[in-house]
Amino acid sequence: MQDVPAPFGRAAVAWVEFDKDVIAWTGTGGTPSVYRSSDYSSRAFCPACDSSIGAIDDAPVVALLLGIFDKTNSADLIPAGHSYRSARPKWWHVEAVKPPT
Repeated sequence: MQDVPAPFGRAAVAWVEFDKDVIAWTGTGGTPSVYRSSDYSSRAFCPACDSSIGAIDDAPVVALLLGIFDKTNSADLIPAGHSYRSARPKWWHVEAVKPPT
């Protein structure tokens, strides 16, 4: 079995999806390392420290973990929707709400 870093260690993960054409890998690590995790997607990791970065799908979508951004309060990162809402615990309220300016 290949030794692959575990992608997450939490109950929920915040992803932000972008079109592949608007992504530029500007960090010191450069282009991420990838591990083919399914028929349609690869997990992306920092090549220097193996930190999870997100997923690079075969479709023109890159899903990046919210925690990799320096400015997580950016208006560009406000959620427009949520996945798997029906599977969440009933006490977990997830709403796509624009914060006050």
